[in-house]
Amino acid sequence: MAKLGIFASITAIIAALSFATAFAADDANACKHKDFKTVMVKEACAKGGQKAAKDAMKKFMKDAKIKSCNQCHTKLQPSYDLKKDAVDQFKKAGGQLL
Repeated sequence: MAKLGIFASITAIIAALSFATAFAADDANACKHKDFKTVMVKEACAKGGQKAAKDAMKKFMKDAKIKSCNQCHTKLQPSYDLKKDAVDQFKKAGGQLL
């Protein structure tokens, strides 16, 4: 009977750790910005977090022939801080604002 109790305890601990790890991974990929100015980034963040937003921006940059992320961002990972004119640059390059 004691073996069954130990097994149940170990199983519960493993399940709790797995659950916590899944949330930590989601948190690590979550977009840092919560106040979105563009449709593309808002939708990408909702679907796939920061990685999806980064991939969407890379595609946008390629299509708009923008050579560097630093054209609009003052800082990249992890916060991706924007320059004051970043939203205007995005709109001029063909991006859709909210």
